[in-house]
Amino acid sequence: MKRLFVAIPIKPDPALIKLVDSLKSGLRYDKISWVNTAQLHLTLKFIGETNESIDVFTAAMQAASYGIKAFDLEFDKTGIFGSAYKPRVIWIGSQQQNIMLNRLGENMLNEMDAIGFKRDRQNFVPHLTLGRIREIINKPNFQQIIKSQPQQVFQKTEVSKIVLYESILQHNGPLYKELGIVELK
Repeated sequence: MKRLFVAIPIKPDPALIKLVDSLKSGLRYDKISWVNTAQLHLTLKFIGETNESIDVFTAAMQAASYGIKAFDLEFDKTGIFGSAYKPRVIWIGSQQQNIMLNRLGENMLNEMDAIGFKRDRQNFVPHLTLGRIREIINKPNFQQIIKSQPQQVFQKTEVSKIVLYESILQHNGPLYKELGIVELK
């Protein structure tokens, strides 16, 4: 069994690395599992554990990306998933909707659904996970740090490919292995 997902790889810009370092410093007493910035990605579809052939997924990825050319993304909005009192994830996304990204995301969900990997219950919310929150020690400090982050462009990325990854869980965090790539032309 392999634990799989389809994503857009992100090579972090210095401004994004600086943001993550600032958040880590300000929230150092809280229990947060920070994402390794070298492994940043925008998940299009989490598949989960499967024995299905890699070719099935790369065919679905090709179908989902048909007619979609390379496009640019900007990440300029920080936020949290969960409530202010029980946050679960710190993320960065975009203040503006990206038509090409939304189309690619919807296509991917439809293609995966067609091969038996059902759509997620939630709508597609494009974001990069920066940290997964286990426990907040000082909630007022946490809320102040999150609210004080400037809403500016931290990351610019050209999306030119989508990748099928295997997530190999290890004690010091997941290792992501590329299993298939589809280029956007």
